[in-house]
Amino acid sequence: MTTDLSGLSLSENLRSEILLIAGRHRRRRIVRSRVFLGLSAVCFALALIPLFALSWIIIQKGFPVLKLSFFTQMPLQPNLMAPNQVGGVSGAIIGSLALVGYASIFAVPIGVLVGIYVAENENKFAALIRLVSQAMAGAPSILMGLFAFSLVCQRLHFGYSAAAGAFALGVLMLPVVVVATEIAVRNVPSTLREAGLALGAQAHKVSLRIVIPTAAPGILTGAVLAMSRAIGEAAPVLFTIGGSSFITWKLNDQVNALPIAIFNDSRSQWPSQRQEVFGIALVLLIFVFAANLISKVFLSRQQNKTS
Repeated sequence: MTTDLSGLSLSENLRSEILLIAGRHRRRRIVRSRVFLGLSAVCFALALIPLFALSWIIIQKGFPVLKLSFFTQMPLQPNLMAPNQVGGVSGAIIGSLALVGYASIFAVPIGVLVGIYVAENENKFAALIRLVSQAMAGAPSILMGLFAFSLVCQRLHFGYSAAAGAFALGVLMLPVVVVATEIAVRNVPSTLREAGLALGAQAHKVSLRIVIPTAAPGILTGAVLAMSRAIGEAAPVLFTIGGSSFITWKLNDQVNALPIAIFNDSRSQWPSQRQEVFGIALVLLIFVFAANLISKVFLSRQQNKTS
């Protein structure tokens, strides 16, 4: 009986010791979790501070510039008699939309096809395309402008034109669309492919009728993000479009763009033109925000339909 009681007492002491150690480890994990959660919140807040500060400055200084004439008139040069005469940026708005439209016609179909090929194949050529696309997605945009300038403007003798600017922006958009398409196609459940193949459908028909429609929201989101990036890029168009004082959207004409208007007005000696920079930046901010909002709304609706 004594031996049994001593064994029982030993087991209770061991159990209490284990519970004590487990409690200490649990408290340590809770403390560590709260510390790292707090650090994450602080880092998140520090990252948001410059974003909100920049947005507030642009809205505060740019909103008074946004008038009807700002969207409908061409830019005017201030003078001593009319120092506040700046006109509008209608030509730059139309030029930017035309450039992004032409670039999308070139980049989005090619990028989607290449992204589908990379996602559906695991050979060396697909791996090479994936590597090049990822490298180009992080390349400086000024390289795209120099490439388009040397190829389209000089070698092909287009000169400064909307075609050269659209080519530069298309090359800039292409890797973004490829990577987004690959990710969207790879996120399609493999069971859908297997079900299509099990029913006797050919592989290309499974991709066209099952995989691509399922991945369409992700592909569209990637295309919209590429357009949002392209419309605000200054370096590619600075080398290629030349700038224009007229409203035009023809491929062989020199056009204006919103980033070029910001670049030109920021160097002006007139305070009214420098103030106009914030209005142009606000227009770009609205374009990017609206494009991302539309893509998010479309993506959420498509997900609700599929679910």
